Amino acid sequence: MLKGIKTILHWIARLLEGLRLALTAVVIGLIVGGLAALFWERTPTVPEQSVLVIELSGKLVDEGGVSSDTVLSLARGNDPETRLRDVIDALRLAQNDKRIGAVLMRVEDLQSAGLASLREIGVAMDRFKASGKRISVWSTSYSQKQYAVAAHASAVYMHPMGQVSLKGLASSRLYWGDALRALGVTVHVFKAGTYKSAPESMVLNAPSKDALKADRYWIEDEWRQLRGDIESARGLMPGAVDKLIEHYVERLEKAQGDTSRLAHAENLIDGIVTRDEMRRLVLESKAGSAKNDEPVLLDYLDYLDAVQTHGSGGKHVAVITLEGEIKDGADGPGMAGERGVIGRIRAAAKDPSVAAVVMRINSPGGSAVASELIRRELELVREAGKPVVASLGDTAASGGYWVALAADRIIADPMSLTGSIGVFGMVPTFERSMQKLAIGSGGVATTWMADAEDPTRALKPEYERMLELSVARTYRDFTNLVHKSRKLSPEKVASLGEGRVYTGAQAVACGLADTLGGLQDAVDWAADKAGVSAADVLYFSREPSRFSMLLTRLLYSLGIEPSSAVDPLWESLKSLIPVRNAQGVLRVLSLVSAPEKPYALVEWSMPE
Repeated sequence: MLKGIKTILHWIARLLEGLRLALTAVVIGLIVGGLAALFWERTPTVPEQSVLVIELSGKLVDEGGVSSDTVLSLARGNDPETRLRDVIDALRLAQNDKRIGAVLMRVEDLQSAGLASLREIGVAMDRFKASGKRISVWSTSYSQKQYAVAAHASAVYMHPMGQVSLKGLASSRLYWGDALRALGVTVHVFKAGTYKSAPESMVLNAPSKDALKADRYWIEDEWRQLRGDIESARGLMPGAVDKLIEHYVERLEKAQGDTSRLAHAENLIDGIVTRDEMRRLVLESKAGSAKNDEPVLLDYLDYLDAVQTHGSGGKHVAVITLEGEIKDGADGPGMAGERGVIGRIRAAAKDPSVAAVVMRINSPGGSAVASELIRRELELVREAGKPVVASLGDTAASGGYWVALAADRIIADPMSLTGSIGVFGMVPTFERSMQKLAIGSGGVATTWMADAEDPTRALKPEYERMLELSVARTYRDFTNLVHKSRKLSPEKVASLGEGRVYTGAQAVACGLADTLGGLQDAVDWAADKAGVSAADVLYFSREPSRFSMLLTRLLYSLGIEPSSAVDPLWESLKSLIPVRNAQGVLRVLSLVSAPEKPYALVEWSMPE
């Protein structure tokens, strides 16, 4: 009897071991298969009469890289980033490609984008339409930024339960001054520039009158351009968008609360259709196909893989991207380290095939020292005989504008945010916090400077004066650079400085930039200056880390939905935590770790 039981248990153990090995083999096979699918080299093709599908998802970036936005997008199950140049290149190449019959664009997963980037996509869409081909856009709903792109389509469609959210622009941040004082924290601010408002959030409980005045100056111009662009693209009367917003509630009442019907009545959309109905519209518009044929839908990234060439072997225009806050040292998540940027500049300078350099800047600034090191490296490229052009993206302010001053020509998007010629430094001390906690502090030092940076003690007057002089000197260097580079009188520079922020259109009008245009315009100018083809472009850019993206796609290949329970939680958290403000506060707080270093940084919440 006992022997029989042992035999049964033995066979059960062997069965379980077999199942374990089988399951292990299946899992390993799925992982290997998933990785093979990700890395398997294939040659994409472009069938005749293809419909090019462009999906804008996550954050719209110039270069990209791992950041908090990347992580959040991955958690939500979206592609974390969409690279601006990929979208523009796909539209540019497709407009003269006879194999591409039309474009279908999806924007509902677009989470974050600067207004200048949105305008550049709109311009590329208008050029595509000029070739006689159509662009259709469908979404469940449209945020204001999503609609800024959609308005340029040949036809805009929306789900019956959708809404077009046009609301204007606003910029706000949190102010921690009173809270920090209540905690016994003393924040010492040293700044050059009346309108340099970055440190205000650490010392005040509301924006100063100067900050409000400066912010209103640029944000009203941004809104004027954005609403005008939408009205022009949709054929609306000037002022129609403001009028709709002003009377939105009463017009919605007439539409009995039906937001999609209201959007159609106001000519914001061309049709109200479901997803399957949109698919049928695409099918029916596909020239030369029977109505029951499947449309040939071609992803724009696959299209680029199939048609892009990597240089003709002749001379090229190099495009180097400076994206994110400028920091000392190596590149970091969402930040541009001067060593990395300088390395890319030197690589382009040493490349005998590079005839000109375009510096694409999308940065609020940062370390003044790092900004100067990058500017000087570009200046050396120009002195070596290669033309240098600065292309201003969504933001090229403060330290970002400092870098641009090395260029032969500064080309700004009309909706870039630039200028902010000013400098600041911040030092927090915690002597009152120590008192509140009844914690003592003491020791010896050989000189007054030896413990001058001790945050547990009050700031010494000599150290305060030292920081004041350092900030003043850096501001003087900044304004002198503007004076020499832009050939403006010192009096003119003084009137334009003080930390004032300008849109690209305002910057050109006052002489801080040369002309209006996007990245392609900068490439064209550089190519013409160097006498090479504008089509021959080499990108010297930091490739974003693909680990998180590959991990997410691997999960999808295994049939695992990473965001199945994340979206509801994230939406709830968003209503409680002003994430953009919190990120801004953390950025400013990070600056106090090096109080001896002045910063040329502009701090704001990007307009929504």
